[in-house]
Amino acid sequence: MANTFNVSTLVSKQLVQSLHAKSNLVPTVNKAYSKDFTQKKYTPGTTVTINIEHQPTVTSGRVANVQDVQDRTTSVTIAQYNAAESFTSIERGYSLDDPQDVRRYADKMALRLIREMEVTGFQQFRDSIGQNVGTPGVDPGALRTWAEGRAKITDALAPQRDYYAAANPMAMVALTDSLKGATQPGAEISNQYLRGRMRKAAGMNFYESQSIARQTAGTTTDFAGAMASTVATEGSTTLSVDNLGTGTITAGTKLTVAAVNDVDPETKSTLSYAKQFTVTTDATIVGNAATLTVSPAMYSSASPHQNIDAFPQAAAVVTIVNSGSASTVDAQNVIYDRDAISLVSVPLPAARGGKHHSFANYEGIQIRVGVGSWDAVNDDQILRVDAVWGWTTLREDHACIVWGD
Repeated sequence: MANTFNVSTLVSKQLVQSLHAKSNLVPTVNKAYSKDFTQKKYTPGTTVTINIEHQPTVTSGRVANVQDVQDRTTSVTIAQYNAAESFTSIERGYSLDDPQDVRRYADKMALRLIREMEVTGFQQFRDSIGQNVGTPGVDPGALRTWAEGRAKITDALAPQRDYYAAANPMAMVALTDSLKGATQPGAEISNQYLRGRMRKAAGMNFYESQSIARQTAGTTTDFAGAMASTVATEGSTTLSVDNLGTGTITAGTKLTVAAVNDVDPETKSTLSYAKQFTVTTDATIVGNAATLTVSPAMYSSASPHQNIDAFPQAAAVVTIVNSGSASTVDAQNVIYDRDAISLVSVPLPAARGGKHHSFANYEGIQIRVGVGSWDAVNDDQILRVDAVWGWTTLREDHACIVWGD
């Protein structure tokens, strides 16, 4: 087919236009690390460690308390994603040589691609962010609930700029409904109420997303009397909990431990609320006990990364945030600063027979669009779209989950 390359180019250009029109999360996150990955030629499936600078310690008096440079690290695994469709022109009545058909299918594949990017991004928030406000199973209609989440991010010394707030459709309904009795600075609130979408309030830029991650509760609701074992290792990400019932505790479950409080990231002074953790992987309760993998990692006053005022102690009460019913599904809306989470992408190589595909770039993500040769026997042609990306959390304390229904 003489014009195959032109067709794939049309598709890739339309794809990028569609992504710009439909994306919310991707343009609002950190993508600075993609350049490093491109330069070092990492391939899909590779897991790479990223350094995060530590916080220096300050001491009073003439004598310095010299500390080693101890950067924290986080890792990201690059994965390949694709969408491919088969086109039969006679049976379905369209052709990849028709610009209108090209735009139609580019739009459909763009929507699916961006949904997958955003779904995986919000899942990263769910499974790595411990800070949370609101109540599972209850739509967060009170603006104060969102403002409390913003306050936690500010306490963690996130930059003093407007944060992003991603709400699922029902949370957005609850938010805009709460505006009906509000005072009106100009016509801003009334316009938001008429549109049914909150845009900006309380230092947050709101947007609506159908891709918000949901957390499915485990199969146990018996958390009364749950107790922790002692943690004594800097950077520990595991917490043993006993005196449980039976069943499972799933990723995305939030918890606190008695007498383990959050601290100011710079001064290390104890804040007025408990440190909140999230379970990062599913765990099965065996013998009324389970070992939970949690985020963030725990650092005491002995570390320049200190984020708690004390390690968990034996028999400390563990409070697990749950809607109260086994296997319930609850939305985890999120407030975040741009640098809380990072999207990393690497370019795809030219495939064999490269004259039949083209490349487009959207927000630093390279997209490869390929059109297969026409199968004259089956009157069939394949259109395929590929992209490679991975998500990682840079500053988990610069984001906060807002529970919903």
